[in-house]
Amino acid sequence: MMKVRLGGYNIDAKTIRELAGDRYEEMTPEIISASYARISRDPREVTRLREEARKDVEKARNSNRTIVFGLGHSSIAEHAVFNFDVMGISRLAVEAVEHFRLASFTEKSQRYIRLGRDFVVPEEISGAGLKRDFNGLMRYLSDTYLRLYESIRAAGGDDERAKEDARYLMPLATTAQFGMTVNARELEYMISSLASHPLAELREFASRLYGLAGRIAPSLVKYPDPTEYFRSVPSVRAEIRGKAGGKDASIVRGGPEAVLVDVTPDADRRLAASLIFSSTGMSYSDSMRKAAKLGKKKRAAIIASTMKNMKPHDSVWREFENIRILFEVIVSSSCFAQLKRHRMATIIVQDYIPSLGISVPDSVRKAGKVGVLKEAASKAGRIYRKIDSRVEEARDYALLNAHRRRVLFDINLRELYHFSRMRSDIHAQWEIRRLSNMMCALAVERIPSGSMLLCGKDSFDKRKKDLFG
Repeated sequence: MMKVRLGGYNIDAKTIRELAGDRYEEMTPEIISASYARISRDPREVTRLREEARKDVEKARNSNRTIVFGLGHSSIAEHAVFNFDVMGISRLAVEAVEHFRLASFTEKSQRYIRLGRDFVVPEEISGAGLKRDFNGLMRYLSDTYLRLYESIRAAGGDDERAKEDARYLMPLATTAQFGMTVNARELEYMISSLASHPLAELREFASRLYGLAGRIAPSLVKYPDPTEYFRSVPSVRAEIRGKAGGKDASIVRGGPEAVLVDVTPDADRRLAASLIFSSTGMSYSDSMRKAAKLGKKKRAAIIASTMKNMKPHDSVWREFENIRILFEVIVSSSCFAQLKRHRMATIIVQDYIPSLGISVPDSVRKAGKVGVLKEAASKAGRIYRKIDSRVEEARDYALLNAHRRRVLFDINLRELYHFSRMRSDIHAQWEIRRLSNMMCALAVERIPSGSMLLCGKDSFDKRKKDLFG
């Protein structure tokens, strides 16, 4: 008979402390990990195993150490989950933290909140004697942000649009706030990686994470130290630049913001073959031959048949993951803040390059304040270069949300459907909506049948009706 019981769930740390009293140190997710670790070799019910682990926390910890670090079964640590409230961290640092795939983040959005004067003064900049210059830039940008916000409103923009677009003028040093949920295995990897980061802010963040999680679950978060492998990344990148013969060898001004670099060859045929493979007893090679014989029309019909019962929130079939598309895009920091959330894609970034220019919202043009945004970018650029000459690793703190970077965005077709539903929707932020529409148009050119329902949620019903009647 099937049994499903609730083994545990997240609750607020203060509540745990108040309820546990003197036993607070025993309130550890290591109990869950230890009991689940024994499932594979102990015939007793898991509820009994958990009771045993709860009675002797130190024994549970020793069991975890043996299984996770002795035997190498690190997946056991994934059963222990932590929630962190993170405040007072820079937007620049957030980009590095949210790089980690196997964690969940909910961030304070600069689209919906009017920003104040809170920003991070990096240790590197203070140590280089540039604190006064940096603080002067921060004050100027904060004051100009408020004036730009009012100008957009005066030009007919609503409050939401004014907040959304005035933020393009704010720096990457602006403080952020987010909630993070992460399992112990990914947390240890995160701590070790960030402990090796060139920025002091991220090394401090790693230290604080370990100070909190290492005390609660010492048997699972055991190796937080920086590694030579992670520390060597900047020097290896410098070595690659030297071998490639330059740092910024291909600056492009203007031009397209999305280019399709590569796509799975003969993608519609391969997608149809994958659907034939999963729906019949054929081998994949036979499925490919069958898909070739069917011709374009019948292949398109096979692909369309998987979508006829879809609703806007449904995912396309997993077979669509066999088709991959590689885009090169140029996006502002504001746009990248949303792009980076799609961590099922492979996202490879360059540094921000001021010579790529800035993204300018239409509302700023309508308000006649393009010059204000450009002047702010110019002032930020001067401080950027000053910092770059002394402490290169901290230079990006001075840049604006409007400054741009190149990104390689490698995504499978199933994930592109998810991306388009969110980012081509009318409610999406304007820059990422424009980017999503460009990417979808490029995909349709190369994968016409497989991409037939790429669109935002708002236009899904009409698109589906046009296709199926």
